[in-house]
Amino acid sequence: MKGPVFLFLLCFGSALAQPSPFFHGDRAGKEVALTFDACPTRSGGGWDEEIVLFLKTSRTPATFFLSGKWMQSEPAKARELAQEALFELGNHSFSHPHLTAMVDPDIRKELEATERLLAALGAGRAPLFRPPFGEWDTRLVGVAAQLGLTTIQYDLASGDPDPGIDARELADYVVRQAKGGSVIVFHVNGRGWHTAEALPEIVSGLRRRGFTLVRVSDLLAGSDRAASRNRE
Repeated sequence: MKGPVFLFLLCFGSALAQPSPFFHGDRAGKEVALTFDACPTRSGGGWDEEIVLFLKTSRTPATFFLSGKWMQSEPAKARELAQEALFELGNHSFSHPHLTAMVDPDIRKELEATERLLAALGAGRAPLFRPPFGEWDTRLVGVAAQLGLTTIQYDLASGDPDPGIDARELADYVVRQAKGGSVIVFHVNGRGWHTAEALPEIVSGLRRRGFTLVRVSDLLAGSDRAASRNRE
């Protein structure tokens, strides 16, 4: 019996050990992370200066997930983000493809090409990866983990790519729906139609609710601390 039991435990333990995406932080806490995706447009770039200006002037931390094509199209903006201590930069693939439909070597090429561009920026780089379109499976998460990347999803989609949602509706929805540990996704490359207009009310509204705005890496660290306390 020892052999079969050992094999069962080995296989079961391996399944448990498989990495999974991070959707949100500690629900019992009062930290929330604002995240901004920079996806490539048809021209490759796109940039909403007002978003970054507000985050800087209001001293609001944020996490930016940058695609490789976007960084190639907007090198000065990418450097600006990397040089701001309030921000951290994560990997959003190179060309923003449907990664779950690709074979492992091609996934690695997408992620590694973007990692090289992030490394060239210097400061601000974080070992985080957000899949394009929010699409993931265990194979993709595993490939990212092999490259040292933690896959980051979100539990609150702002809805900012929808031009039919005005700034007031956007702000009201995000502030109302946010929970402890929420990871909120916006867009910074012009695909967020009213993001810049809504952002001041979103930030002030979240702070009025008692939330502290942090980066995703801070949420990850807080979740690890909470998990350690629960094990004690």
